[in-house]
Amino acid sequence: MNIWKVSLRATSDFHTAGKSSGSTIDYLKNSENMPYIPATHIKGVMRTEAERIIRTLKDVNCWVTGDPDQKEVSENNKRKIRSCTDNSDEPCEVCKIFGSPNDDNNYSEGKIRVTDFVYTEGNKSTSARMHVSIDRDMLSNTGGGLYRTFAVPSGTVFSGYFIARNLSDDDNKLLWAALHSMCHYGLGGERSRGMGSFEVAGIEEIDYEQLCTEVDL
Repeated sequence: MNIWKVSLRATSDFHTAGKSSGSTIDYLKNSENMPYIPATHIKGVMRTEAERIIRTLKDVNCWVTGDPDQKEVSENNKRKIRSCTDNSDEPCEVCKIFGSPNDDNNYSEGKIRVTDFVYTEGNKSTSARMHVSIDRDMLSNTGGGLYRTFAVPSGTVFSGYFIARNLSDDDNKLLWAALHSMCHYGLGGERSRGMGSFEVAGIEEIDYEQLCTEVDL
């Protein structure tokens, strides 16, 4: 088993919708009232980027990662989520690392587990932005559509953990490529407004004892 402590630094303001009050939308906070990034969001965006990377390199015979083009299969069945293990004895590179659902809607476990990424350091002040709702049919602002979002300021560092088992050299390459690609793509909402950009601030391999002292598993 390998355990890495990964730190991500926001290079722009960051927002993931949390509690809303009237026309104000706060960012997501944990029980200690501090910003965090859910593990599901980290793992989901990393998986999406891993799929994109693999598809640029080769055709993937996997309904989850590659959605193979089979003309004799109906469109409804093409859209049905199926594990790549239904098509071959060996899962595709992405499903091996991140797991996949199967026909019975049971999850096939991957090689990696991701924890929530929690606030580590940075300015504890809140950035506020005003926005105007747009009527997409009229291509104009909506009357009374002014609202405000609170955001985590640029420079904030979040740290979380990757817990992996039996990663091959190729698995490692894809995992870290997906991590850096995720930072470039961005996290959270409001990315079209220039928010959510990150950079990798640090990767440290740790042992299980250190993990237990830092995280409640």
